[in-house]
Amino acid sequence: MEVLNNTVVFITKVLEKLLIFLMWIMVAAVVWQVFTRFVINSPSTFTDELSRYLMQWVGILGGAYVYALKRHLAIEVLVTKLSPKRQHILSIIISVIVFIFSVIVLVYGGMNVVQTTLKFNQVSPSLVFFGSNLPMGYVYLSAPISGIIIAICSVNDSLQSAREIINMKGDKA
Repeated sequence: MEVLNNTVVFITKVLEKLLIFLMWIMVAAVVWQVFTRFVINSPSTFTDELSRYLMQWVGILGGAYVYALKRHLAIEVLVTKLSPKRQHILSIIISVIVFIFSVIVLVYGGMNVVQTTLKFNQVSPSLVFFGSNLPMGYVYLSAPISGIIIAICSVNDSLQSAREIINMKGDKA
């Protein structure tokens, strides 16, 4: 269990650095777009697409990052009225629901989208890397990657809550 918790901490640190890096690239792309459009009067062709794709990655990976930090949107009115043991039971139930959602929608559904777009050779119209247009499947990879991260974090949260319940031997439900 400690290994899983350390893995979540490591993933969170890596995600933080990655998100900062992606945001810097996105800001640089937008600044370059504004500069080329209004100063040079010859707008850059790739920066609009690059910033949109980066926004998608930042948004979806940012959701996984926030979930890993346990700072996601939550309605805690009901939770505060429960006993500590029931709070942990509710936490396990919510973590299981999040796990199921992330595996089915983000991992399974996201991988289907990635595979379909790669299979049909859907490419970005203006983003060119190493002489060829960027396959759109790489843009959509943010969903399954985030789903895997969220699933790992939800398993970790469930195990932590279960450990807390076990440690509350004398607490009444």
